[in-house]
Amino acid sequence: MSLFKKILFFSFFYFILIINANSENKVAYVDLDFLITNTKIGKTLFEKLKNNENKKFKEFSIEEKNLKEQEKKILSSKNIISEKQLNIDIEKFQKKLQAYKNSKSTEIEKLKNTRNDEILKLLNSINPLIQKYMNDNSIDILIDKKNIYIANKKYEITNNLILLVDQNYK
Repeated sequence: MSLFKKILFFSFFYFILIINANSENKVAYVDLDFLITNTKIGKTLFEKLKNNENKKFKEFSIEEKNLKEQEKKILSSKNIISEKQLNIDIEKFQKKLQAYKNSKSTEIEKLKNTRNDEILKLLNSINPLIQKYMNDNSIDILIDKKNIYIANKKYEITNNLILLVDQNYK
């Protein structure tokens, strides 16, 4: 009887595993970077971010130009003023330069954080649409294209999602 129970027990799990192995999960993949950069809302966002970054970098280049002029002025006055005054001017310039470098690195970090936050907000706003699309099309798993080595093109839904996002966000 014990042998019969063991055979029954193992055969029961064997059939359960076979049933689960034969069940089909619908999988699709999406090129998330392409999706974000080619939707109307994504293009608008990236254009806004690019303009803000260009504006800051123009400010940086103007400040750098002013600092170079100050440096030339100090170097040209080297033979005219006393050594003590020259050291004072150099020290002031170095402090200004260090303050500029700190300010620039802080601003660049702010720009990076703003870019990341805005992209995250965009992703969070289109996630419900993607989830609805997955439910409507019985898709169980959605994978980012950059994490796939090779796949059949028929499982890519990027263009469908671009159309869906463009229709819902104008």
